[in-house]
Amino acid sequence: MSVVKEISSVASIALAVDEALTIRRCRYAPQSGGAGRVCLSTGIHGDELMGQLIVFGVAQRILAQPDCLHGVVDMYPMLNPMGLDIGERMTPMGIQLDMNRGFPGAKDGTALEAICHAVVEDMRGADMVLDIHSGTMGKTELFEVRLCARHADALIGEARALSPDLIWVLPDRTNYNATLTAALCDMGVPAMTLEVDEHRRKPQAAAERIVGAIFCKLTQLGIWTGEAAPLPAPETVIPCIRTGEDVCRVSCECPGIYEPQDRAGEWVAAGETLGRVFDALTGEVRETITAPSGGLVFSQRSYSPVYPGTLIARMFTGKCARGGQNA
Repeated sequence: MSVVKEISSVASIALAVDEALTIRRCRYAPQSGGAGRVCLSTGIHGDELMGQLIVFGVAQRILAQPDCLHGVVDMYPMLNPMGLDIGERMTPMGIQLDMNRGFPGAKDGTALEAICHAVVEDMRGADMVLDIHSGTMGKTELFEVRLCARHADALIGEARALSPDLIWVLPDRTNYNATLTAALCDMGVPAMTLEVDEHRRKPQAAAERIVGAIFCKLTQLGIWTGEAAPLPAPETVIPCIRTGEDVCRVSCECPGIYEPQDRAGEWVAAGETLGRVFDALTGEVRETITAPSGGLVFSQRSYSPVYPGTLIARMFTGKCARGGQNA
């Protein structure tokens, strides 16, 4: 049995000078037909590049074991192709707009709203949508699955199958409501946001972990029968953030250069050092950043310039592995 690969256009908006902004989809499906459909989207933010490596890895594994594919895998590698071309997070369409705050869009709305509408309509009916993000530049992130609170109870079990380091249930009152995954869930399409580490120096290992997680999910859905990571054991504890009070945001007070200690993924006690801010001109340490409470460091700023109020780290301080709560 062979795999059929089909590239098609999801949406196309006319631009100046006889150009067009086109969103493309690549579909992999068994030649004899099959059941089930999973969509992998990435590139909503133009400065996030890990998603392209991840979907490339998924495609390579499918092509290497074509007989093992028994359903449809749709890939949308560049939902913000203009932003990706110039390395800009936002969509550069006259004014900079965050595409992931524009869903579900509108068929007869602005250019961006029309694109967002076309994307969600193309994904309608999927058994699962995984929207892959890789954080902002200058930060180290754990592998997180993010869910909208009103859909979390139905999706936490699905999220566990991906074996993330953390599951983050975001409150309904935030602007997460206008993301691709929240809009799809409101339409009845199960969808989750995957937040992965950028790892620009050594991206292959980080990408391979997510590729493995995706094939684990495809196996669970009956779409894949080839190589895949095992499902996590039922007793495996995955920390789960359910309230805003579970997250401690650590910021700096002084400007300068932030020199981090590598704490991402570590449990730290109150008062432990996370890094320091120094002044290269005077040779002085302006500020030592410490953990205000005990918890898991799940996001940490990399070596970079900082200013008063710059976010240095996010810590999970709620109940989990050390408190006995399983996700």
